[in-house]
Amino acid sequence: MINFCYLRALQLRRAANDAGGATPANAESTQTTDAGKADTDKTADEDKPSGEKAFTQADVDKLISQTIAKERARADKAVSAAKTEAEKLATMTAEQRAEHERQERENKLAAREAELSRRELRATALQTLAEKQLPAELAEVLDYTDADKCSASITSVEKTFRAAVQKGVEERLKGAAPAAGKATLSQSTPKTLQESVSAYYDKTKG
Repeated sequence: MINFCYLRALQLRRAANDAGGATPANAESTQTTDAGKADTDKTADEDKPSGEKAFTQADVDKLISQTIAKERARADKAVSAAKTEAEKLATMTAEQRAEHERQERENKLAAREAELSRRELRATALQTLAEKQLPAELAEVLDYTDADKCSASITSVEKTFRAAVQKGVEERLKGAAPAAGKATLSQSTPKTLQESVSAYYDKTKG
């Protein structure tokens, strides 16, 4: 009888120990899960670009309003032009209207041809600039009225560019101190080049 009571007491104690030991394990598992979630959230926050702007609803509404206003202004301008054209045509005779429409077609055709010619001249000019080892940016100041003027403007711009580079070399050789104290030739020349090209651009456009 004593042995039975003793064994029963051991079984109850073992059962109590087993039940009591499960709680720490579960708690540790929960803590590990929470820690993993926190690390994941932290990593997700770190992955967000620091310079990314967060748009508010007010910002979105403002952008939409600006877009609508621009499109409305463009539509109003087109309607106004069409109305003016209709009023002009209404005062013309049939012969005048036919002549006007013919002139409009010719103007549109001339504009398309001029644009096509400009694109072709620009492509040729870019190739010429590359062959002469000149910056492609110089193509922005060339005259694309026709082939002769384009060629002449390339020659003039090349002369201006070479002179600016030569001036930069001479100033460098004279030991002129750069503004930053450590600027190289390639850093000191562009300012003079930009001024020279801008002056030429203003002269040709004037």
